[in-house]
Amino acid sequence: MHGWKSDRNMKYDEFFYSTLGSKILEEEALYVVKYAKNIVLSIGCGTGIIEKRIEEISNVKIIGVEIDDKMLKEARKRINVIKANAMALPFKNSTIDTVVFITSLEFIEDYVRAINEAYRVLKEEGKIIAILLNTSSAYFKQKYGKEGYIKRNIKHLDIQKIIEYIAKKFIIKKEELFGIANDIIKPGNSVYGIVGIKRK
Repeated sequence: MHGWKSDRNMKYDEFFYSTLGSKILEEEALYVVKYAKNIVLSIGCGTGIIEKRIEEISNVKIIGVEIDDKMLKEARKRINVIKANAMALPFKNSTIDTVVFITSLEFIEDYVRAINEAYRVLKEEGKIIAILLNTSSAYFKQKYGKEGYIKRNIKHLDIQKIIEYIAKKFIIKKEELFGIANDIIKPGNSVYGIVGIKRK
């Protein structure tokens, strides 16, 4: 999930309690709520802090998926979460209404397998929602240049390839969610939103 922090010792959630972080959390939660329905699988949910907010402001029911034990421990305090690998989901075919990746696809080793798994578990005309860091943005380059979560953990810097693969499996719409400059959210493309409907 998110890795906006630059301080190696900062706890994962601390960013989301900052002025900027709380605004990002709210913007991303609202984007997911705009499109999500019924049972929502959030893959790479981290500590579940955004997912908890989504449940607070909507009628969806979230199942979090996380592989990291430390993240899982925190997430279990907030949401329903299971330990599983994004590339081998423990769900039957065509059983989930919405699959969400909140800045997690770019941190997953094999995003192709993760997207394929999302496609498999989604019902006919099920939705995928992906929030992606724009790795070409000035904000990302600034954060990537510092030693921190992003530099240590991101696996894919070519976000366009991820979007192109999603489009092979889903009919998609790409949106610019917001920009970030001087710790202020404004219109822009620091973060993208992708929503897609499962292709037959």
